[in-house]
Amino acid sequence: MNDIIISLGLFFLAALFEIGGGYLVWLWLRENKKIVFGVLGGLTLAIYGIIPTFQHANFGRVYAAYGGIFIVSSLIWGMLVDKKNPDKFEIIGAFIALVGVFIMYYTPR
Repeated sequence: MNDIIISLGLFFLAALFEIGGGYLVWLWLRENKKIVFGVLGGLTLAIYGIIPTFQHANFGRVYAAYGGIFIVSSLIWGMLVDKKNPDKFEIIGAFIALVGVFIMYYTPR
């Protein structure tokens, strides 16, 4: 159980860095913020690329499972930063993606 908690923590940490980095680049290019936003976004995205290497599975499985976590994290980001609550279809889709994550990543082999 401890391995699952650590793994989920790494997935959500990676999502925070990927979404946060992408958001900083977005602000720079779409909202005409200063280039420092783009530079910080790029550095944040580079850190995101490192975090999944701490997972204990192969690259394909880690990134496939991460996709589901990214979906959920993006909806949470939207609620907290963009002030946009997900609709019922987004919630259902995120739940389905999480079920897929647990089947792909956490089912004993």
